[in-house]
Amino acid sequence: MKDDGNKGIVERSPVVAVLGHVDHGKSSLLDYIRKTNVVAGESGGITQHISAYEVTHKNERGEDKKITFLDTPGHAAFSGMRERGAEIADIAILVVSAEDGVKAQTIEAYKTISARGLPFVVAINKIDKQTSDIERTKQSLAENEIYVEGYGGSVACVPISAKTGAGIDDLLSMVILTAELEELRGDANLPGSGFVLESFLDPKRGVSATLIIKDGTLGKGSFILAGQALSPFRIAENFLGKLVSEASFSSPVKVTGWSSIPAAGIRFQSFKNKKEAEEKQEEEKNREKNYTKKQSAIPESENTAILPLVVKADVLGTLEAVEKEIKKVQAENVVIKILDAKVGGISERDVLLASSDKRSVIVGFKVTPDAKAKDQAERMKIPIQTFDVIYKMSEWIETLAKERKPKQEVEEVTGTLRILRTFSQTRDKQVVGGRVLAGSMLNQALVKIIRRGNDIGRGKILELQSQKQKTREVLEGSECGLEVESKMEIAEGDILEAFVVSYK
Repeated sequence: MKDDGNKGIVERSPVVAVLGHVDHGKSSLLDYIRKTNVVAGESGGITQHISAYEVTHKNERGEDKKITFLDTPGHAAFSGMRERGAEIADIAILVVSAEDGVKAQTIEAYKTISARGLPFVVAINKIDKQTSDIERTKQSLAENEIYVEGYGGSVACVPISAKTGAGIDDLLSMVILTAELEELRGDANLPGSGFVLESFLDPKRGVSATLIIKDGTLGKGSFILAGQALSPFRIAENFLGKLVSEASFSSPVKVTGWSSIPAAGIRFQSFKNKKEAEEKQEEEKNREKNYTKKQSAIPESENTAILPLVVKADVLGTLEAVEKEIKKVQAENVVIKILDAKVGGISERDVLLASSDKRSVIVGFKVTPDAKAKDQAERMKIPIQTFDVIYKMSEWIETLAKERKPKQEVEEVTGTLRILRTFSQTRDKQVVGGRVLAGSMLNQALVKIIRRGNDIGRGKILELQSQKQKTREVLEGSECGLEVESKMEIAEGDILEAFVVSYK
């Protein structure tokens, strides 16, 4: 791309998404690059947020080049977040274990890369392991139509060890080379624009959002609009947590002071003054009046139970993943209904909302209830369950849904009798005689009246006699007299089917 004489247009550093199967070493790779340890701080040993980091690497000419990395989760629940990372990125690194080869999420990640048309580099990780096999891994890639150099394709492939650091300099050099071939450019004179990477509610500071600037510059006095969420560029921090007064393209920056929580993955744009931003915000409000998702009412029947949930999560990207995981939960004859799903700690408002339906449960992911919410929930007997690992949450909801499954009424036949003779009838009570064909007849048992194979009515045995003596039970092959209560008149040749009702 040419500069067209505009001095503001310059080369910009690449934004890189790191994708791959869970446990193949994506976070460990970035740990080594940025010399920090995200893995140890993540619940369950899996990355559960997108984060952005900026690193510097010398190219082949000895020039310092910046790279912005997006650390995207590999767990299956976070496919939406992975897709957002690929949307924002310029280049992808597909991490594959030299021990395991291609796995399900490797293929999913590759499809995401291909769908976006992203240039990418394959990093074969864990070459320090005794069981690693680089050539076998390349073969596994080829078998799944991912063709690297030397195996029928042109995709660069770099063997690395995120543990020892072997090959990582080569990988970064390959990323820089790929970026140079893409001729990434940005115009520093334009108002900053890009994507919201992540957003969350800080109880003390308010709403914060991590932004990736893809073009232009954010500076003091400007205002940022993402959807309907508006914020001044006043409190801004770089990825190290240091306050900055200006940020330009490819940089990750956290901005605090939003009017509402901007949706993760949404595009943002900036304006020179508040008036321009508010005019655009009003346009957005008119265009999208129903921004907040509400689940439509679900009809309930005798055979269907509703499990209403109020869902809270720490950040918006995680909330999306939690909702997606909940929607996967299947339980026979149970419909899971999300009453509300929001970012932030569990509050008294959430308890009051849940109390609108006595069956409701509040589910929190990486959040806790405040003191008022706890007290209110105890008084109203509203269950609150919190989790730090997403699969444990889905397992718990699935178990609860199965417990809420409506009990089905099951009729079990205990005996059949053929009517041989009818004696008398007084209102709904009839005296009849018959022979037990199978099972047994019990006093006080419920019976179906079967005529020519059709169920024509119901009744109840009020008294049972055998050899003119009252009895509790008459067994198969024996004749007996019965007093039956039924609105249906019983005739000779009818079959009485005794049954018991159970709930399963």
